[in-house]
Amino acid sequence: MLISIIIPTLNRPEKLIYLLDRLISIVKKEELIVVDDSKVSQAEEIINRYSKKIIYIHRGDKLGVSSARNLGSRISKGEYLIFLDDDDDVADSWLEDFSSRLEKNPDLVFCNMKLVTQNIKVLSISASKENWKTVIPGAWMIKREIFDKVGGYDDRLKYAENTELFFRFDRLSLKREFVEKENLIYHQSPDGGSKNLQNMLDSIRLILEKHNEYLSDHVKHLYHQNVGVIELRFARFEQARMHLWKSWRFKPFKTSTWLRISLAYLPFLAKKIYKLDIRS
Repeated sequence: MLISIIIPTLNRPEKLIYLLDRLISIVKKEELIVVDDSKVSQAEEIINRYSKKIIYIHRGDKLGVSSARNLGSRISKGEYLIFLDDDDDVADSWLEDFSSRLEKNPDLVFCNMKLVTQNIKVLSISASKENWKTVIPGAWMIKREIFDKVGGYDDRLKYAENTELFFRFDRLSLKREFVEKENLIYHQSPDGGSKNLQNMLDSIRLILEKHNEYLSDHVKHLYHQNVGVIELRFARFEQARMHLWKSWRFKPFKTSTWLRISLAYLPFLAKKIYKLDIRS
């Protein structure tokens, strides 16, 4: 068995079944693993519908997508791992094109993708041209020994867990292959991690601490600015000022940073501009 496909799921039974129906129609010898954190188990329906073609694990508690992916990888048997979200879709050639690259023994394989925004706008993203945008699960396949080598996902992260994983992948000299076809259809989720400000805040702080020596000045600028803005939304102005000044040090001539620093000293105005409620 060369490829294991790992799908974490939480409270989206209809979307999960739709995705599994799609995958069952294209898998051959590949392994399908579902890790379900939903309160209600789908074990009976999945067994009746798919017999023993799918490994289904019901945890029954919201333990996090990173933890679910790591569990799936630990029990998998494939030499390569693909992680896929339960609300996404794939082209008919998605798996076949990934498999076709195995003869070159790559460490990491990317495919192009379509990003469907919440406003139903479809964006095309090329893996070979915009590598940083293709960290989304389903757009890449990793050799399991590489995934294990870097320690898998960081269970503590509830936001940007894929970006952080690729910070560690990128430190290695990985042999990469590209599938120049839009084989993943990624649907932007309205309840994703970026909508939970505290998760976003905690995760960015952890990434800054964990990768301080690795991150570029540009990324540090962006991350400290993001933290500063979130702190403004929470009306924690001293913390906001601290991170915005750190952001300024990396790009001292950035006008937008100066404006945000100024607002951090004007709480009455900042409260009108930066609110807790983020709307798409």
